[in-house]
Amino acid sequence: MTEIVFIVQSITQPRCIKRIEAFINAGYSVKVYGFQTGLYTENLDNITFPIEKIITRNKKDSRLKKVFFFYNQIREILKQNKKSVFYFFGFEIGAIASIIGCSNFIYEEADVSASRFKNSILRNTLLNLDRRIIRKSICTILTSEGFVSYLFKENPPNNIFIQANKLDVFFEKTDRQKIPGKKIDINNLKFGFIGLIRYPNTIVRFARVVGSNYKNHEFHFFGDLENENFIDKNEFKKYTNVFFHGSFKNPTDLEKIYETVDVNIVCYDTSSGNVKIAEPNKLYESIFFKTPIVVSKETFLSTKVEKFQIGVGIDASNDHSIINFIDSLSEQQLKSYIDKMELIPTMSLIDNNKELFDFVNPRLNRMFND
Repeated sequence: MTEIVFIVQSITQPRCIKRIEAFINAGYSVKVYGFQTGLYTENLDNITFPIEKIITRNKKDSRLKKVFFFYNQIREILKQNKKSVFYFFGFEIGAIASIIGCSNFIYEEADVSASRFKNSILRNTLLNLDRRIIRKSICTILTSEGFVSYLFKENPPNNIFIQANKLDVFFEKTDRQKIPGKKIDINNLKFGFIGLIRYPNTIVRFARVVGSNYKNHEFHFFGDLENENFIDKNEFKKYTNVFFHGSFKNPTDLEKIYETVDVNIVCYDTSSGNVKIAEPNKLYESIFFKTPIVVSKETFLSTKVEKFQIGVGIDASNDHSIINFIDSLSEQQLKSYIDKMELIPTMSLIDNNKELFDFVNPRLNRMFND
């Protein structure tokens, strides 16, 4: 069987690690090349497979410098592995490799990067390139149904598989029935954000509102800070009820973290087009750990949260809206969200790799046998 060469845009990203492990467990021979910028480095300790090369890049590089850096590195990897089938994580990797001329590849996209651009000509050009990559791929793994309708309306190609970013199979060993329900104290709530700290206009704003207006409540950050400029550390020093716990290991630290959070704040900034169509892993983590979730309204995520009745969508881009939301919270409301979460089957929250490989294997077999 021909090996699969993975080129990973962020080698410390838990989703990428678990996907590579899934291919190994399915019997594939793999070779892994990964880029990293110094974020999520604790997750390197969780990696059980050998890595051919970790390529460090400066996260402060300009977009143009980043593209040239990727181009030179990817060209060399393709040259060294000419007879392999490749697996590209992320639009930048897929676009560059496709432009170079690679045609034997699987593509995975968890972020429609092109949707972020304000310039409509540039955005549409990149979206057309994204569609071309998907159509040329052996198969494409997308992490949100919202991506399909955004990119292809009602006529998607038949080589797309939706693999929502659910929990790692690590949690199959966890007895969810023994995870205690939250003991809600409506007068002393612990709000939390778990992941890469960004979105200063929503997530950081929410923490600031809690810090300055609700001394009886707390806000907890778990994770690395994407950009030092997102938080004024001198300002946040004056808030005695806002806490920064730093980076953590995913998946091993998640249960302990969610034990300390009453309400999961996942209000990503909708000025990024991708946020409106994404289905982040925080949805499945929140349900699994029975933690009510607050998201940005008028997004694909908010429709799912409100359909399941496990949280609410708000406009977290202004202080008044956040204050109205916090003031309106009730113990009964939060407990009803938890009750709904307990009814959702555990296995629907964890990666189902059987369905993934039922889709992938026949396509790879055809490629290997050609």
